[in-house]
Amino acid sequence: MKDTCAIILAGGQGTRMGKPKQMLLIKGKSVVERSIDAFKSVSRVAKIIVVSKQENIDILSKKYRNITFALAGETRIASLKNGLAALGKNKYKLIAVHDGARPLVLKEDIENCLKSASKNKAAVLGVMSKDTIKQIKDGFVCKTLKRSELFCAQTPQCYQTQILQKAILKYGALDATDESQLVEKIGVKVKAVLGSYSNIKITTPEDLIIAEALCKKTKK
Repeated sequence: MKDTCAIILAGGQGTRMGKPKQMLLIKGKSVVERSIDAFKSVSRVAKIIVVSKQENIDILSKKYRNITFALAGETRIASLKNGLAALGKNKYKLIAVHDGARPLVLKEDIENCLKSASKNKAAVLGVMSKDTIKQIKDGFVCKTLKRSELFCAQTPQCYQTQILQKAILKYGALDATDESQLVEKIGVKVKAVLGSYSNIKITTPEDLIIAEALCKKTKK
């Protein structure tokens, strides 16, 4: 059953890393390639769209012949819009949106998130917070949040196609750090799907070291 399109957002500038973080190598394979390969291993994924800068597309397109590419926008939501535009006339039941900077996502976690989205309209992969979270104001703690209710969102974030398209059409002009915020605004409850703590996002040089260590542990 191939009913899913995966949109991998890989348009970050990598200002904290000195170069685009999606193109940094982890054990000889770039961060974004590891993200791509994770979705290629999922049987229900029929199409993969990678949204990135032109210089990255020039490199990746030489290796991946059966992948569609789209240019990144100025924001995450702008890039997602470009990815959705690349769907063309093809019809997919589900869309999985993934950060290209999360190279260690597990196949089974992708499958679980897709399964949940198929049932619940929208689903987000993530983990429960390990830390006690303090809300601050003017530099002082004003509230301690209940850790058992705090869910750290990851990706993929998976949606029934018409749900995501509706949310982007209505609220796509808003500045949002992820598209699930827009889906919430159209009144759709987003299911929280527990994933893995190893599904880290490469943001700082320290994250790259951790990713290398995780790859050695799992022999990826």
